[in-house]
Amino acid sequence: MKKILTIAAMALTAGSIFAQDKIESDLKNFRFGLKITPSVNWYKPDGKLISPNGPTAKFGGGLITEFRLTKVISFQTGAQIDLDGGNIKYNNGGTNNPGSNTVHYYYNNVDDVIANFDPVLANSPAHTHYQLNERIYRVTYVTIPLTLKMKTKEIGSLIYFGQIGVNNSFRWKATADDKLTVINDATNTLGATDGKSKIDITKDISVYTASLNFGLGGEMNLSGSTSLTFGLNYLLGFMNVVKSTSVNLEKRVNDPINPTVFTEVAMPQSVKSNAVVLTVGVLF
Repeated sequence: MKKILTIAAMALTAGSIFAQDKIESDLKNFRFGLKITPSVNWYKPDGKLISPNGPTAKFGGGLITEFRLTKVISFQTGAQIDLDGGNIKYNNGGTNNPGSNTVHYYYNNVDDVIANFDPVLANSPAHTHYQLNERIYRVTYVTIPLTLKMKTKEIGSLIYFGQIGVNNSFRWKATADDKLTVINDATNTLGATDGKSKIDITKDISVYTASLNFGLGGEMNLSGSTSLTFGLNYLLGFMNVVKSTSVNLEKRVNDPINPTVFTEVAMPQSVKSNAVVLTVGVLF
């Protein structure tokens, strides 16, 4: 009887240990955490009329979720708020030069917004006609990254990893700061310089954009299953971040012989977003 009781106790103890190990193993198959993502962002326009105008510092952060697929490969996703944007300039040829291009819009001074284009606005005292020279974009996205994370075994006190995937970004809101020159419609000449800040341009930004996300990083165990994670990623945009035909910008093309004769169309535009992102976070 004693032998039977001893064997039963050993079996129960072994079963308990095995179950505990299995639970711990299952828990490691899923991790979650928080991160912050300071970055340097810039816009890369296509075409001769729009040019890049330098990088800008941005910030973001959110939730990390990680699912282990094998001992060395994990699928990582989550949800985060990204502050994106860039600086661009417009290579205007002037309103009074033959064959030149000018990017412009009418501004409603009463409502403090860009007005929908209408030639009648040229005679409206409530509106100012502007040539757009430079623009700083400030766009807020809700982003869902989908990446594969490939890890090494622990080397010293660190685990190193490579990461590749796609960031899926959904527009939330967008504003712009513009550097402008007044257009005098009566004389077809340029006047004083001006500036507008925090203009709502949400409707001129694409609802969805995506970028290739790849980088390198490491993890340092802090205690138990809690680790500090850090990485440096490059985001290569491959979709237009603005509407292909602008909602509120107009392109004016002067006649090659007589600049007082011109055509006006909605501004065609193609701009892609790139960034270098530093990620610092904690995984549990």
